[in-house]
Amino acid sequence: MLLSPFSKKENAVAVLHALVKRLNVRVSYETIKSALHEHPDYSSLLALSDCLTEWKIPNSAYQIDKKDYNPADLSFPLIAHLQKTGQFILINNINNGSVNYTDEKKSNASMSEQDFLAQWGGVILYAEASAESGEADYKAQSFKGFLNGLRIPALVVAILSCIVYVFFQYSFSWVFTALTVLSLAGLTVSTLLLIYSVNASNPFVQNLCSLGKKNDCNAILKSKEAKVTDWLSWSEVGFFYFAGSLLSLLFVNNAVPYLAILNLCCLPYTFWSLWYQYKAKNWCVLCCTVQALLWLQFIVFATGTGYTVPALEVTTIVAMLFSFAIPVVIWAFVKPFMLKAEQLAPLKQQLKKFKYNSDLFNQVLTNQPRFSVPNDIMPIVLGNAEAENIITMVSNPFCGPCAATHKMLDSWLNVRDDIQVKIIFSTANHDDDPKTKVARHMTALSLMDERSEVEKALNDWYGRTKKNYNVWSKDYPLDINDNIEAVVKKQKEWCEVAEISFTPTIFVNGYKLPDPYRLDDVKYLLS
Repeated sequence: MLLSPFSKKENAVAVLHALVKRLNVRVSYETIKSALHEHPDYSSLLALSDCLTEWKIPNSAYQIDKKDYNPADLSFPLIAHLQKTGQFILINNINNGSVNYTDEKKSNASMSEQDFLAQWGGVILYAEASAESGEADYKAQSFKGFLNGLRIPALVVAILSCIVYVFFQYSFSWVFTALTVLSLAGLTVSTLLLIYSVNASNPFVQNLCSLGKKNDCNAILKSKEAKVTDWLSWSEVGFFYFAGSLLSLLFVNNAVPYLAILNLCCLPYTFWSLWYQYKAKNWCVLCCTVQALLWLQFIVFATGTGYTVPALEVTTIVAMLFSFAIPVVIWAFVKPFMLKAEQLAPLKQQLKKFKYNSDLFNQVLTNQPRFSVPNDIMPIVLGNAEAENIITMVSNPFCGPCAATHKMLDSWLNVRDDIQVKIIFSTANHDDDPKTKVARHMTALSLMDERSEVEKALNDWYGRTKKNYNVWSKDYPLDINDNIEAVVKKQKEWCEVAEISFTPTIFVNGYKLPDPYRLDDVKYLLS
């Protein structure tokens, strides 16, 4: 069941994360975020359900007629879809006409049951943890998420440490201290403006801009008046000014008189900015903060040093030019990458809508030549032998990508019962070939009607870093007869007919998987 898109991806991530925590299931936040964002229908109940299934959390979706609604019949926690907003909430409980819920903004918030019923579309998703529920490599993913979360704090600490170190090289002065703090604050605000100019959907900046009733940063920052030229915005100018001022204060002797003159030249801009926002009847909190910082700098200069025309010192001027040039060069280098990264996200989402169109996939797939897999070549069969969806993998026992593909298929088989996997080996089929020895041994194991044993042997083989047939075969002893050699020969002949030129080669229901589809795309296209 697909539902309308969210206004924010964070809604689905936050609600699913809250549910997993309530169920005491070990799944890292980074894994939840990645799984939802990679799902072609990330804004749907199907995406939430698929993610829960992937982590072995049994779940079921229900459509409840509001006429039959009775909170006593519900089990909590559960995810409910709000039809009016297109978002999800995690309902913790419903008591005495009050609904306690969690979403991306609030935890343990409350609304009246009447308001909930007015917004609710009748759709719920219920999940219950089991002993097997959880993420396989939870500790590694949690540590990875922890390191990712440290990137920005580490950068901030490093910058502040450098500033503090340089700061203590100077004699203490309230003017120098005040100007340093104001420049650092201005640099922070102008950086947020740059982030907003590149990614207007950034939740942190959006929350800052939404303070007050008449604040609309987007209306101001996206207007033509927010640009000096087509390629230069006032946000960038502010960044250059505050970054250059901070570097000049820290590294250039006698920079204060020059900065005072520069600050004085900037003040007329503050009148124009405030006048434009007043005229537009919209106020940008970050823009107004910049104007306030410029005037605070003016007060410090006026009361602390006064305004005098400094003597022209070539070394000081050149040093300051370098200080202001550094942020310009850094931004000129970084900006294209940030713009491309921001453009890439919607393009990837558009590609997903195209790529994960099941009708289009089936049409492209069935245009490929179809190869049946006869029973006499004795492929290894895993999963549900009665499943209609059959994935055939042509494998090489010593192929690294084959090992990764096998791991992926094995993880699918652990959570899905609608897939049958067949494995055929591509070998040279002579006694001196190590691939042939492994293929014969695997095939012989599969003919013993001990599916668990062959699955264990496959996982063991592909999971080994050093693949040595003699060592591995001792754990799975058996005799290889002439019939097995004949089977492997038939598999080699089948691979030649199917024109297998590389491994792994994947077939879906007999059709070779076409470009640009990959195996990990198929799990969203098989029903």
